Amino acid sequence: MDRRTFIATAGATGAGLQLPRIAAAQAVDWPREPVRIVIPYSAGGPTEVAGRIIAQELTKALGQNFLVDLRPGGSSVIGTDVVARARPDGYTLLMQAAAFAINPSLIRKLPFDTVADFEPLTMATRSGLVLVTHAGSSINSVADVIAFARAKPGMAQFASAGNGSMAHMSMELFAAMAKIEAVHIPYKGSGAALPDVMGGHVPFMIDNLGSAMPHIRGGKLKAIAHTGTGRLEMLPGVPAIAEAPGMAGYETSNWFGFLAPAKMPAALSDRIHGELVKVIRRPDIVERFARDGVEAVGNSRADFAAFLKAEMVKWGRVVKERNIKVE
Repeated sequence: MDRRTFIATAGATGAGLQLPRIAAAQAVDWPREPVRIVIPYSAGGPTEVAGRIIAQELTKALGQNFLVDLRPGGSSVIGTDVVARARPDGYTLLMQAAAFAINPSLIRKLPFDTVADFEPLTMATRSGLVLVTHAGSSINSVADVIAFARAKPGMAQFASAGNGSMAHMSMELFAAMAKIEAVHIPYKGSGAALPDVMGGHVPFMIDNLGSAMPHIRGGKLKAIAHTGTGRLEMLPGVPAIAEAPGMAGYETSNWFGFLAPAKMPAALSDRIHGELVKVIRRPDIVERFARDGVEAVGNSRADFAAFLKAEMVKWGRVVKERNIKVE
């Protein structure tokens, strides 16, 4: 898919599969052999967990193996490049996360074109994140975080799961909107960062609900606010960051989605999209993800393309405003 086609697709309505295209997609003989799902992240992370759930259900539903191929490294660039160079035949798919839309602004030279070299298929899941501090902290609200940062700019450090992660970028967006300075302390994943936050060595961080919730329930972390909208069923008493004075419009989410190499035939893209959505929207799968505070999505190709376009613009603006450099 070239840049012009990507943007045109992003502007289309999400409902637009016409009956002839649906019939053509159903007639596509796919899959005839095992399908590889490349996940450019490390084992044990939330992307792998979600990817394996979906891969297992696709294997059961379609009678061919859907094999998860972990290719971590380079802020997800290494694995993503594998798919950019693959044949657009439906047998190599990419499961990506927020870094896909962040990297074009953050990394000067990518070995692929994020727009032209990929075919967006569907967003699989999304979930909010949570702003946390250690249990004994005097920080109890978004206003407290802002006041702390303004009073002690050199001490206003925040941890993250790594450079360019959604945890990192969510806090950078927070700092930009709150007009504060905060020092980023990157770690190799949430598992490495959380102990230092729980121990009070780093004042706060924004983290995924899945990794933070056990420590919130265990009384080692204090949840200050979340990055979504409204209230969360898992944290009913915790407000959204957007509810704080001066933070209206703040929202970030961690998402996972499927893409394919560019120039895939439309009927094949429709077929793969349809099979992915059948699994993702199945009630038992929706419930399985909901237990971890994750929303199963399964949206249209056009809607996913539009979302990616908007995310690239959003994070490009934050990277420029905050002068973020990770190389």
